[in-house]
This record gives sequence, C-alpha cells and structure tokens, in this order.
Amino acid sequence: MSNILSNYPDIIGVALIPMIIAIFALGFPLLIQTISRIDDKYDSTKLIETFKKDWICKWFLWILVSAVASYVIWICQFPPLVEWGWIIDNSATILVTITTIALIVMTFWIVYLTYIYYVPELLLTHLIKAYKKTKKKKTLYFEAISKILFYSINKADEPLARTLLEFYFEAFIEFRKGKEGQIIEYPQEFYDTIFEANELLCIRTRKTISHFNDSTLFYLFLDEYQKTVISSKTYKFLWRLIVQSILYEREDFILAYWRKAHQLCNLFMKIPYREYGDTFGIVTNQTEIDKKEKERNDFLEFHYALGGLLMYKQKYNTIKELMCFTKSMPPKYVLVPERMQEVIERYMQIDKEEYINPVYYEQRYWFPDTYGVNSDEVIKMWIKRYLAVLFIRQYTLHEYYVNSNRLIMPTTPNSLSELNHWKDELGSLEYFVNDYLSQKDTLRELGLEQFCNPNWFEENNKVKPSVLIENFKTEIENNFNRIKTEQPIDKDEEKKFQEKTINLLKPVFEKYSKIFTNNQIGNNYQSYYIYGQHYILEKNAFAENQDKSYINSDSITAESVDMQFQYYALNSFILIFPQKYLLVEKDLFLAIDKLNINTDDFVIISVGLNIDYYSYLQIGGLQKENDKWLYNGMEIIEINNYTNDLVSQSLFVLKREDLPNMIFNKINKEQKNKYQLKNIDDTFNIYAGLIDLNKLENKEIKKEVEQKNIEVDLSQKVLACVDINVEIRCKQNIKCIQLKAFSQFEDRGKANKLEDVACIE
Repeated sequence: MSNILSNYPDIIGVALIPMIIAIFALGFPLLIQTISRIDDKYDSTKLIETFKKDWICKWFLWILVSAVASYVIWICQFPPLVEWGWIIDNSATILVTITTIALIVMTFWIVYLTYIYYVPELLLTHLIKAYKKTKKKKTLYFEAISKILFYSINKADEPLARTLLEFYFEAFIEFRKGKEGQIIEYPQEFYDTIFEANELLCIRTRKTISHFNDSTLFYLFLDEYQKTVISSKTYKFLWRLIVQSILYEREDFILAYWRKAHQLCNLFMKIPYREYGDTFGIVTNQTEIDKKEKERNDFLEFHYALGGLLMYKQKYNTIKELMCFTKSMPPKYVLVPERMQEVIERYMQIDKEEYINPVYYEQRYWFPDTYGVNSDEVIKMWIKRYLAVLFIRQYTLHEYYVNSNRLIMPTTPNSLSELNHWKDELGSLEYFVNDYLSQKDTLRELGLEQFCNPNWFEENNKVKPSVLIENFKTEIENNFNRIKTEQPIDKDEEKKFQEKTINLLKPVFEKYSKIFTNNQIGNNYQSYYIYGQHYILEKNAFAENQDKSYINSDSITAESVDMQFQYYALNSFILIFPQKYLLVEKDLFLAIDKLNINTDDFVIISVGLNIDYYSYLQIGGLQKENDKWLYNGMEIIEINNYTNDLVSQSLFVLKREDLPNMIFNKINKEQKNKYQLKNIDDTFNIYAGLIDLNKLENKEIKKEVEQKNIEVDLSQKVLACVDINVEIRCKQNIKCIQLKAFSQFEDRGKANKLEDVACIE
C-alpha cells in the first residue's frame, strides 16, 4: 500500500486521468450520437426525453462531471482545510479514484441502456416497467410507448404489436377500474395516441394476418366488462376515427368496429327489468333504467349517424354489410331496426335535438366537406335518407313467428305538437323512400335488388311504402282532429285569459275615468255606449295540449276592446260638434290666447300631441309643474292616442264643467248567462268568458255564430268574449274648440291663419 501511495502521482497521471479524459472525449460525444440515433430510429423526441430522464443517463452525467471536477481539484493541490489524518491528506487522490471507478461502471451501464434503446422489444419492456412504477410521469412514458407503437405499425412488427396491444388494454382497464356506472373521459394522450396510430394503419397496406386488421384500436374505448359509460368526448373521438377511416377508404375498419359495437350493445347495454317494491306500481330501479336507456339511446344515435355518413359518402356496399350483420339465428339486429315501428320513432327523433341545440349534429357528427349555416340540416338529411333505406329493408326481413308483422306502425303520440311534427316528417320520409325505390343501381348495391321489380309488392302481398305512409298520415290526421275537437278548455289557460284582459283594460279605464268625470252634468245630456267584443279563436290556444305556440290568443280580444274603447271615447269630442281650426305648429298654442277665456274655468285636452316637442319651440306660457303641463295656468290633460285621425294631433278647449261623464255599467243578467260571462273586475265591470263551441250545451250559440261567420266547422273553436257596458254622457249645446295641427301630407286645403280664430262667446 505504501508503494502504491508513494507512486500515486504516476498512477493518477498514467491510469486514472487518461481514463477520465478518454471517457469524456469519447463517451460523451457517443452519448450525443446515441440520442441522435434514437431520434432517427423511432422519429421521436419523447424517447430522447425518456432516455435523458433515465437514472442511468442522469448518474452517468453526474459522475462524469464529478470525475472532471475531482481531476481539477487534484491538479490544483488545494491544502486541506482541517488536519484529520491520512484520509484528509490523501482526499484528492481518493476522490479521483472513486469517481473514476464509478465512471467506468456507469459507462458499462450507459452502454447497456443504449443497447436497450436500440432493441424495440427491450425498450418496450423497459418503458412499460417505468410507466407502471411512476406516478408523476405516466403521461411521458405513455407517449413514449406510443412512439414504439407507431414504429411497430410502420415496420409491421407483429410480436411487438401484440405486446403493445396487451399494454394498452391493461392501461385502459386500469384507468376504468373502480368507475362502474360513471361517464369516462380518458386522458388526452390516450386519444392522441390512438388517432395517430389509426392514421398510420389507414395509410399502410393491409396485411394478410395482422393484429391491427380488425381495427383493434377502436375496441379500447368500448368497455364490455367494467360497465362504464361512454362520454360525449369519447363519442366525438370515435367519430373522428370513423371519418378518418372512411376518408382513407378503409371500410374494413368500419365493418370490424360494427361487429364489436353490435356485441357491446347486444350483451352489455340491455335495459334492466323493472323491479317493484311493496307499494303497487312503484318501480324501485327506475333511476337505473333511465340511465341505461339514455346510454343505449346515445349509442344507437351514434350508429344511425354513422349510417348517414356512409350514405353521404355513397358507401352502399358497406351499408349492405352492416344491415345484414348478425350473430344469432333467427337473426337479431341490434344497431339497425327490426320493426317498422323503430324506424318511424327514430326518424321522428332526429329533428327534436334542434329544439335544444341548433348545431347538435354538426358538433357531434360532423361530415367532411360540409360547412356553413346549413351543415346541420345536411347531416340530418343524410341520416333521414339512411332511415329511408332501413324503411325499405323492413320489407325484406323474414317473419319467423305467425303473429309477427314487421310493418306495423307505432302508436301515435297524444301530444298535438308531436302529431303535427310526425305528420310533417312523414312527408319527407315518403319522398326519400320513393326516391330510392326509383334508383335501381343504388338498390342493387344496397342488396335490395328485388325492389327493382315495380310489381314486387303486389306479388308478395305487401302494402306499398307510399300507401303505408299515407295510411299512417291519415291516422295521425284523424287523431289530431279528434284531440283538437274533444279536448276541454284548460282552467289555467282560462285564468291567463282573464288576467291578460284585466291587465290590458284596467289601466286604460282608470286613465279615461279620471278624464271623463263630471258628476254635475245634469239632465241635459246625450248618451253614447261602448260595448265589448266576441272573437272566434282556436280552442287549442286555450287547451293544455297545444299543437303550436299561440302568442296573443289570450289577449287579442281584450286588445280589440281596448282599441274600440279608446276610439269611441275620443270620438265623443267630435260628437259635441266643436269649432275646428287647422293651424300650423307654431300657432297652435297661440290660438288659445285668441279665445279670450277665463283660465280658471277651462281645461285643455291634448290628444296625440307631443307636448315635449312644443316645449322646445319655446312657446311662452307653456310649462311643466309636478309632471303636469300647464299653459298660462290652464291644466293640459294628455291622452297619448295617435290612431284616431279625427282627434289626433289636437287640442280641445272647453269648460271643465262641460267635460263628458263616463259610467261603467253592469251587464244585464240575460246576456251574462247566455255568453257564460264572469265578472272579473267589479270596479269597471269587466266581464270575460270562453265558450267551447263543440259542447252540446252550446249548440244554440254555435248555430248563431255560424250564421254570422263564413267558417263551416266551428267544432275546434271557442268564442272568446270580453264584454263591457260603458256609457258616455255628453252635455248638449256646449262650446268646444278643436285646434288641430295642420299636416300638408294628411290634411286637404290650407291651414287657418291665427286671426281666423274667434273668441268663445
């Protein structure tokens, strides 16, 4: 030992230092070259990243740096900081020795790691172990393994592919573990890996025997045993895979996927049987049933959209294979309808999603080369066309049982809006069916060549599709009319009708009653009466079951009464025969001064005149106090009515004691009973009623209304009644002046001059 230590400068100079220099000079560039070769071999920076993060590579670099540092320390011959015997005195030598030995060991390890990265099978095993062991870097290792997957696809390395598929199945199963009944969204790297792998599979030539021939990658997202639910994100991703496969004309992938989806739906998406508790009629597992029905419906909707996409791309031979696929005898079809009832019900469901989301199909089942505002409609049209083909296919299905009839139509819905929708949709279905029956080449490609014979339906004793649809439309029409005729007036709708009537009329009556108030009118007056209105309206507007939206049916009668009331109430100023002057705007108020009246006794009624506008004209004497307009101290009563040309744009000047008086009388008992009127407001004696003209007890009113109306059948109508009995009392022989703003577009003749206005005698 003493000889070795005595010669340590030679040992370090001859052996250790050259070793460090050699490894640094040759090993480090070799490491860089190895990294470059990994990129060339696998075309992946992810594998370079995993190589750099491997503990062997890290330790090798750290020890290499330490060895170089120890060499520098030894060269500098730093004096020891403390006196601590032989170890401290020879610490530089010991450090150089240790780091050199460690560097030699790690060189062998780095060579071994390089060998692993050059052999795909060893590298895959190495990365899988790292993936299973780590918790923080799973994404990195998953993406790195995906690069080996791409390598195996490009090189057609089947043993490697088998190991990879086993890994992916385990990874997907592990992710779904413990999530039974939950909607699953996978990590983004799962989707990215499968999409890129499917792209490579679509590009490469199909192999005679391959693990990837049956579109195995699709299966990873179809959970058969762990009972998880496919998420919306996963459906969108599966759709991307399908579009990708179709664009590359890899229909074999679609057929393989269809077989797997058929098995999943048939065996693992069955609706649970109803379980009943102690209480009669209560289903204890209804929540479970609803969830499974939703899951199954989403799954079927996806595959009907797939059929629409294949129709859009004219892949008729593929559709033929899909329609015929089954795994049982007698045949059971899961992803295509087995009865006409299923075809019709599915067809009617297509447009329903539009009510919730107008771009529902575009977001979920986009079609290539379909863009713009009508893209959703285009997608729906092709799905409907696919269902039209399935409609024709029903005629080809064998009926294995005596009582089975595949052409039976579904039970019609009870909702009028649904019946209306069905009636409209059947028209488009009939058009599509007839269109395909006329396309002989398409029928042959679809495997429906028997329908090229126009006499096939008669020869096989089958009802023609057009006749079948027309008969069903007639049934729907009859049910539609029956429900509209027989359904009663809904109490809630009747209440809305009454509330709308009060809300419309009461504010108007309150306003006019303040203006037309003269309790000292005396006996020398003439009375004018304003009555209500009776309208014939759709009974369906007041029923619970409505076929469409009736926006103003509950208010149109009251609106008519309102307009009539205001028109005739204002006409009372005309009926007192006022002295009328047509004046230009600037002279309108100045004319009041010419009347030479006592402002305390007179009042001004402004009808349809924007007084705010006149205030901007800076007319002297016109001012506003406490939200009321005054002219030279005389009160101006505003009535904002612009529809009555006789009185609009006018100022009426008359004595306050000559104002008309308005009385809201009660309806006589005979009229009240005849029209089934109900007093809905005691203050103004407003009456309202809805008469069902289909009821037997109302036949006399119905007959009376029919004589005054051009409509022949009133069985689906109601008589909407809003009745009032308003009496307006006007004094006779009173003095009243009407000052009307002249309009060169509406009035004939010339405007009066200001000097034409005479004082009131």
